[in-house]
Amino acid sequence: MTATPVVSMLWESVDPSVALLERFGFVDAVSAVGWMGVALWDTWAIAIHDCDRLVISDRNLLAWITVDDRRLIAKLSVSPTLLQRLADTATLRMWLQTRGIPVGVPIPTRDGRLQVELNNVSLGVSPVIDGDLLDVGDPAQVAEAGQMLATLHAALADYPHRIDGGRSNHQEQLVHNDFRSANILHDGTSITAVLDFEDVTYCRRLADLAKATVLLGARYHNWGPTSQPVREAFVAAYHDQAPLTSAEQNELQSGITAILKKFGWT
Repeated sequence: MTATPVVSMLWESVDPSVALLERFGFVDAVSAVGWMGVALWDTWAIAIHDCDRLVISDRNLLAWITVDDRRLIAKLSVSPTLLQRLADTATLRMWLQTRGIPVGVPIPTRDGRLQVELNNVSLGVSPVIDGDLLDVGDPAQVAEAGQMLATLHAALADYPHRIDGGRSNHQEQLVHNDFRSANILHDGTSITAVLDFEDVTYCRRLADLAKATVLLGARYHNWGPTSQPVREAFVAAYHDQAPLTSAEQNELQSGITAILKKFGWT
Protein backbone atom coordinates (compact mmCIF):
# COMPACT_ATOMS: atom_id res chain seq x y z
CA MET A 1 0.00 0.00 0.00
CA THR A 2 1.16 3.52 -0.77
CA ALA A 3 -0.27 4.91 2.49
CA THR A 4 -2.10 3.76 5.61
CA PRO A 5 -5.87 3.69 4.98
CA VAL A 6 -8.01 6.27 6.73
CA VAL A 7 -10.45 4.67 9.18
CA SER A 8 -13.78 6.40 9.89
CA MET A 9 -17.25 5.73 11.26
CA LEU A 10 -20.18 5.94 8.86
CA TRP A 11 -22.65 7.39 11.34
CA GLU A 12 -21.64 6.65 14.93
CA SER A 13 -19.78 9.12 17.16
CA VAL A 14 -17.13 6.74 18.50
CA ASP A 15 -13.37 6.39 18.06
CA PRO A 16 -12.89 4.34 14.85
CA SER A 17 -9.61 2.83 16.05
CA VAL A 18 -11.34 1.54 19.18
CA ALA A 19 -14.24 0.15 17.12
CA LEU A 20 -11.79 -1.51 14.72
CA LEU A 21 -10.18 -3.40 17.61
CA GLU A 22 -13.22 -4.14 19.77
CA ARG A 23 -15.60 -5.14 16.97
CA PHE A 24 -13.28 -6.78 14.46
CA GLY A 25 -10.11 -7.64 16.38
CA PHE A 26 -7.77 -5.58 14.19
CA VAL A 27 -5.15 -3.52 16.03
CA ASP A 28 -4.89 -1.06 13.14
CA ALA A 29 -5.88 -0.41 9.55
CA VAL A 30 -2.84 -2.16 8.13
CA SER A 31 -3.67 -5.42 9.91
CA ALA A 32 -7.29 -5.18 8.74
CA VAL A 33 -6.25 -4.78 5.11
CA GLY A 34 -3.68 -7.54 5.53
CA TRP A 35 -6.36 -9.98 6.68
CA MET A 36 -8.61 -8.98 3.79
CA GLY A 37 -5.73 -9.29 1.34
CA VAL A 38 -5.12 -12.93 2.31
CA ALA A 39 -8.84 -13.74 2.23
CA LEU A 40 -9.40 -12.07 -1.14
CA TRP A 41 -6.44 -13.77 -2.75
CA ASP A 42 -7.23 -17.23 -1.36
CA THR A 43 -10.94 -17.07 -2.15
CA TRP A 44 -11.31 -14.67 -5.10
CA ALA A 45 -7.79 -14.59 -6.62
CA ILE A 46 -7.92 -10.83 -6.07
CA ALA A 47 -4.64 -9.13 -5.19
CA ILE A 48 -5.02 -5.83 -3.37
CA HIS A 49 -2.71 -3.14 -4.75
CA ASP A 50 -3.95 -0.36 -2.52
CA CYS A 51 -6.63 0.51 0.04
CA ASP A 52 -7.36 4.16 0.74
CA ARG A 53 -10.10 3.94 3.35
CA LEU A 54 -11.95 1.75 5.79
CA VAL A 55 -15.45 2.66 6.96
CA ILE A 56 -17.19 1.09 9.95
CA SER A 57 -20.97 0.80 10.10
CA ASP A 58 -22.14 -1.05 13.20
CA ARG A 59 -20.52 -4.51 12.86
CA ASN A 60 -19.72 -4.08 9.18
CA LEU A 61 -16.33 -3.01 7.82
CA LEU A 62 -16.07 -1.67 4.26
CA ALA A 63 -12.75 -1.33 2.45
CA TRP A 64 -12.24 0.70 -0.74
CA ILE A 65 -9.52 -1.16 -2.60
CA THR A 66 -7.67 -0.90 -5.90
CA VAL A 67 -7.00 -4.01 -7.96
CA ASP A 68 -5.06 -3.37 -11.17
CA ASP A 69 -7.18 -0.62 -12.77
CA ARG A 70 -10.38 -1.57 -10.94
CA ARG A 71 -11.94 -0.02 -7.85
CA LEU A 72 -13.70 -2.50 -5.58
CA ILE A 73 -15.44 -2.53 -2.21
CA ALA A 74 -14.83 -5.46 0.13
CA LYS A 75 -17.43 -5.72 2.89
CA LEU A 76 -16.71 -7.71 6.02
CA SER A 77 -19.41 -8.43 8.61
CA VAL A 78 -19.04 -10.02 12.04
CA SER A 79 -22.73 -9.84 13.00
CA PRO A 80 -23.96 -13.44 13.59
CA THR A 81 -27.54 -12.46 12.77
CA LEU A 82 -26.51 -11.16 9.34
CA LEU A 83 -24.59 -14.19 8.02
CA GLN A 84 -27.53 -15.91 6.30
CA ARG A 85 -29.12 -12.62 5.29
CA LEU A 86 -25.93 -11.42 3.58
CA ALA A 87 -25.71 -14.64 1.60
CA ASP A 88 -29.39 -14.38 0.64
CA THR A 89 -29.17 -10.73 -0.39
CA ALA A 90 -26.06 -11.36 -2.49
CA THR A 91 -28.17 -13.78 -4.53
CA LEU A 92 -30.97 -11.22 -4.59
CA ARG A 93 -28.71 -8.48 -5.97
CA MET A 94 -27.43 -10.74 -8.72
CA TRP A 95 -31.04 -11.57 -9.65
CA LEU A 96 -32.12 -7.91 -9.59
CA GLN A 97 -29.45 -7.06 -12.13
CA THR A 98 -31.08 -9.51 -14.55
CA ARG A 99 -34.32 -7.55 -14.09
CA GLY A 100 -32.67 -4.27 -15.07
CA ILE A 101 -32.31 -2.84 -11.56
CA PRO A 102 -28.95 -1.05 -11.07
CA VAL A 103 -27.28 -2.60 -8.03
CA GLY A 104 -23.82 -3.36 -6.71
CA VAL A 105 -23.44 -6.82 -8.22
CA PRO A 106 -21.36 -9.24 -6.12
CA ILE A 107 -18.16 -10.55 -7.72
CA PRO A 108 -18.09 -14.38 -7.58
CA THR A 109 -15.28 -16.26 -5.85
CA ARG A 110 -12.99 -18.76 -7.58
CA ASP A 111 -15.66 -21.43 -7.09
CA GLY A 112 -18.66 -19.25 -7.95
CA ARG A 113 -19.91 -18.23 -4.50
CA LEU A 114 -21.26 -14.71 -4.11
CA GLN A 115 -20.67 -14.42 -0.36
CA VAL A 116 -18.37 -16.45 1.88
CA GLU A 117 -18.09 -17.21 5.58
CA LEU A 118 -14.59 -17.46 7.03
CA ASN A 119 -14.51 -18.32 10.75
CA ASN A 120 -17.84 -16.61 11.42
CA VAL A 121 -16.89 -13.62 9.28
CA SER A 122 -18.98 -12.89 6.20
CA LEU A 123 -17.13 -11.36 3.25
CA GLY A 124 -18.26 -10.12 -0.14
CA VAL A 125 -16.82 -8.00 -2.95
CA SER A 126 -18.48 -5.70 -5.47
CA PRO A 127 -17.33 -2.97 -7.88
CA VAL A 128 -17.28 0.69 -6.89
CA ILE A 129 -20.11 2.42 -8.76
CA ASP A 130 -19.80 6.01 -9.94
CA GLY A 131 -22.31 8.48 -8.61
CA ASP A 132 -23.16 10.85 -5.78
CA LEU A 133 -25.84 10.39 -3.15
CA LEU A 134 -29.34 11.23 -4.42
CA ASP A 135 -30.07 14.95 -4.20
CA VAL A 136 -33.67 15.59 -3.11
CA GLY A 137 -33.16 19.24 -4.02
CA ASP A 138 -33.20 18.20 -7.68
CA PRO A 139 -36.78 17.57 -8.85
CA ALA A 140 -35.60 15.33 -11.70
CA GLN A 141 -33.73 13.08 -9.29
CA VAL A 142 -36.74 12.92 -6.95
CA ALA A 143 -38.99 11.89 -9.84
CA GLU A 144 -36.51 9.27 -11.00
CA ALA A 145 -36.30 7.89 -7.47
CA GLY A 146 -40.08 7.51 -7.32
CA GLN A 147 -40.11 5.64 -10.60
CA MET A 148 -37.18 3.49 -9.48
CA LEU A 149 -38.92 2.44 -6.27
CA ALA A 150 -42.02 1.43 -8.23
CA THR A 151 -39.85 -0.60 -10.61
CA LEU A 152 -37.98 -2.16 -7.70
CA HIS A 153 -41.23 -3.10 -5.95
CA ALA A 154 -42.48 -4.81 -9.10
CA ALA A 155 -39.25 -6.81 -9.38
CA LEU A 156 -39.14 -7.75 -5.69
CA ALA A 157 -42.74 -8.97 -5.84
CA ASP A 158 -41.58 -11.61 -8.32
CA TYR A 159 -38.44 -12.71 -6.47
CA PRO A 160 -38.57 -16.53 -6.44
CA HIS A 161 -36.37 -17.20 -3.40
CA ARG A 162 -36.70 -16.63 0.33
CA ILE A 163 -34.77 -14.12 2.39
CA ASP A 164 -33.92 -15.29 5.91
CA GLY A 165 -36.61 -17.95 5.66
CA GLY A 166 -39.43 -15.46 4.99
CA ARG A 167 -41.79 -15.40 2.05
CA SER A 168 -44.32 -13.20 0.28
CA ASN A 169 -48.07 -13.64 0.73
CA HIS A 170 -51.16 -12.09 -0.80
CA GLN A 171 -50.74 -8.90 1.27
CA GLU A 172 -47.01 -8.62 1.93
CA GLN A 173 -44.07 -8.76 -0.45
CA LEU A 174 -40.32 -8.32 -0.31
CA VAL A 175 -39.38 -4.61 -0.08
CA HIS A 176 -36.12 -2.65 0.25
CA ASN A 177 -37.04 -1.09 3.61
CA ASP A 178 -34.29 1.56 3.51
CA PHE A 179 -34.81 3.43 0.23
CA ARG A 180 -33.26 6.85 0.88
CA SER A 181 -30.52 9.18 -0.32
CA ALA A 182 -27.73 7.31 1.52
CA ASN A 183 -28.55 4.19 -0.47
CA ILE A 184 -29.15 5.66 -3.93
CA LEU A 185 -26.38 6.82 -6.27
CA HIS A 186 -27.01 9.27 -9.12
CA ASP A 187 -24.45 10.47 -11.67
CA GLY A 188 -26.34 13.60 -12.68
CA THR A 189 -28.04 11.83 -15.56
CA SER A 190 -29.60 8.74 -14.02
CA ILE A 191 -29.64 6.51 -10.95
CA THR A 192 -26.54 4.34 -11.13
CA ALA A 193 -27.22 2.09 -8.15
CA VAL A 194 -29.63 1.18 -5.39
CA LEU A 195 -27.49 0.03 -2.46
CA ASP A 196 -27.72 -1.74 0.90
CA PHE A 197 -30.24 -4.55 0.76
CA GLU A 198 -29.42 -5.76 4.29
CA ASP A 199 -32.73 -4.48 5.68
CA VAL A 200 -35.04 -6.04 3.08
CA THR A 201 -38.19 -7.39 4.66
CA TYR A 202 -41.68 -8.61 3.88
CA CYS A 203 -44.42 -6.01 4.30
CA ARG A 204 -46.99 -4.07 2.30
CA ARG A 205 -45.39 -2.07 -0.50
CA LEU A 206 -47.37 0.98 0.61
CA ALA A 207 -45.64 0.84 4.00
CA ASP A 208 -42.27 0.84 2.23
CA LEU A 209 -43.40 3.68 -0.03
CA ALA A 210 -44.57 5.72 2.97
CA LYS A 211 -41.23 5.23 4.74
CA ALA A 212 -39.27 6.16 1.62
CA THR A 213 -41.45 9.21 1.02
CA VAL A 214 -40.67 10.67 4.44
CA LEU A 215 -37.00 9.61 4.67
CA LEU A 216 -35.90 10.01 1.05
CA GLY A 217 -33.45 12.80 1.91
CA ALA A 218 -31.90 11.03 4.92
CA ARG A 219 -28.19 10.27 4.80
CA TYR A 220 -26.02 9.47 7.82
CA HIS A 221 -26.50 12.28 10.32
CA ASN A 222 -29.17 14.80 11.36
CA TRP A 223 -32.16 13.04 9.87
CA GLY A 224 -35.20 15.08 8.99
CA PRO A 225 -38.36 14.66 6.90
CA THR A 226 -38.62 15.53 3.24
CA SER A 227 -40.58 18.67 2.46
CA GLN A 228 -44.18 18.49 1.34
CA PRO A 229 -43.29 19.35 -2.31
CA VAL A 230 -40.67 16.57 -2.39
CA ARG A 231 -43.13 14.06 -0.91
CA GLU A 232 -45.77 14.99 -3.46
CA ALA A 233 -43.34 14.78 -6.40
CA PHE A 234 -41.94 11.44 -5.24
CA VAL A 235 -45.37 9.86 -4.80
CA ALA A 236 -46.59 11.28 -8.11
CA ALA A 237 -43.64 9.71 -9.95
CA TYR A 238 -44.27 6.37 -8.22
CA HIS A 239 -47.96 6.59 -9.15
CA ASP A 240 -47.09 7.29 -12.79
CA GLN A 241 -45.06 4.07 -12.86
CA ALA A 242 -47.37 1.96 -10.64
CA PRO A 243 -50.83 3.58 -10.37
CA LEU A 244 -52.41 3.61 -6.91
CA THR A 245 -56.12 3.22 -6.29
CA SER A 246 -57.98 5.80 -4.20
CA ALA A 247 -57.97 3.39 -1.27
CA GLU A 248 -54.22 2.86 -1.63
CA GLN A 249 -53.60 6.60 -1.79
CA ASN A 250 -55.55 7.04 1.45
CA GLU A 251 -53.59 4.21 3.07
CA LEU A 252 -50.35 5.79 1.91
CA GLN A 253 -51.23 9.16 3.42
CA SER A 254 -52.09 7.48 6.72
CA GLY A 255 -48.73 5.72 6.62
CA ILE A 256 -46.86 8.96 5.92
CA THR A 257 -48.62 10.66 8.82
CA ALA A 258 -47.78 7.76 11.13
CA ILE A 259 -44.09 7.91 10.26
CA LEU A 260 -43.94 11.67 10.76
CA LYS A 261 -45.51 11.21 14.19
CA LYS A 262 -43.14 8.35 15.02
CA PHE A 263 -40.13 10.61 14.51
CA GLY A 264 -41.78 13.58 16.21
CA TRP A 265 -41.92 15.62 13.02
CA THR A 266 -45.54 16.75 13.32
